[in-house]
Amino acid sequence: MSIVFYDIETTGLKPAFDQIIQFAAIRTDANLRQLERFEIRSRLSPYVVPAPQALLVNGVTVAQLTDPTLPTPYETALAIRDKLLQWSPAVFIGYNSIRFDEEFLRRTFYKNLLPAYLTNTDGNCRADVMKMAHHASIVVPEALECAWNANRRRSFKLSLLVAANGYKDRAAHEARADVHATIYVARVLKRRAPAVWSAAMRFSDKDAVIKHFKIR
Repeated sequence: MSIVFYDIETTGLKPAFDQIIQFAAIRTDANLRQLERFEIRSRLSPYVVPAPQALLVNGVTVAQLTDPTLPTPYETALAIRDKLLQWSPAVFIGYNSIRFDEEFLRRTFYKNLLPAYLTNTDGNCRADVMKMAHHASIVVPEALECAWNANRRRSFKLSLLVAANGYKDRAAHEARADVHATIYVARVLKRRAPAVWSAAMRFSDKDAVIKHFKIR
């Protein structure tokens, strides 16, 4: 199967009340070579009030959010779904995606009366590069250089982690740039911690997890 790396930018942190305003994805082969890419921006829903902090973080202006030439949230949801179905079956991967991006994606589909569980049904699987980095830091600590925050505590924040590991060409909190940064970390893990990468790919499939632990 191919691998789809994706990232979103939103109006806030609450999937039930906020919305996706930018979605970017890159489809790669098993060796993480780019095959296709997709990106879309959405105009603001009339009932959504963006969090000021979110706009400061992702750099999106009110003028961009209200641009009438942008697709509506419904049109955006349809376009994302159509593209992901076109790329299926695949392993869908992000950075902290299972906790954040995945929830927004499911809520977006649900709010627009679309099947919500696209990324883990009909042969699709999902994984998370942040979880892989956590795992690698324990079992293969030399795989990734440590990143430290302002309080001198170890951090797995994407912008800090890629900078610590030699990746400089990125704009933080911009969906397309974050996808490229996520792929960079994935390539480092695949090269320096192949057992971690292989296990993550294997157990991205729920049936594989069930089968493995039943055998054990």
